[in-house]
Amino acid sequence: MIPWRLKNVISDKFPLAYHKIINFRQTVNSDEYWDNIYQTEWDSEKRIWPTKNIIIKDNTKKTDAILDIACGTGSILRFLKDNDYKDLHGTEISNLCIERLEDLGVSMFKSILPTIECNDNRFDIVIASQILEHIIKRDKFLSEIKRVTKPGGQCFIFVPDDCLGPIDEPSHVIKFNQKSLTKLIGKYFNNFTVTSIKDENFEMPILFAHIKN
Repeated sequence: MIPWRLKNVISDKFPLAYHKIINFRQTVNSDEYWDNIYQTEWDSEKRIWPTKNIIIKDNTKKTDAILDIACGTGSILRFLKDNDYKDLHGTEISNLCIERLEDLGVSMFKSILPTIECNDNRFDIVIASQILEHIIKRDKFLSEIKRVTKPGGQCFIFVPDDCLGPIDEPSHVIKFNQKSLTKLIGKYFNNFTVTSIKDENFEMPILFAHIKN
């Protein structure tokens, strides 16, 4: 039995290795896995981000073509739809989410990340909310975000701020801080800011990268 203190050190210093060990013989990147989670959490407050919603609304137009990558229960897209945004799109691995959000009038398609299955320069706004910390091939993912964003478009990336490693969330493969997130995004984009915020629904701090393509 590994002591908790040692497990915490491994999770903090070697998050990907810890992720692989604790998920040995388990699949945490399948439609069935996420269907089960979203079935029970569809209207849960833990899936609703009021502060993020306002940030996105205040920095976009209702005519923008918006993509929310791995949108989960679609709480951001549902908020935007309720505020009269029309051109809304989402990707998900979960068939449950795809079907439910399509029924609500959101254009959905299935993508197995890091690949985003759509055309180049397609969207004015690309959102990746609490997803980058799940991605092993992050360079590929960032290059895909850049590819599908129109010149002059914007990207909104949110990740936990130096918290919630794989010891807390088994599907996480990395823990970001402001320096590491800035370094990663800087490989693909020149015009961006990274700030620490808090959403009114959550105690944890969140890093918000606002990118102008």
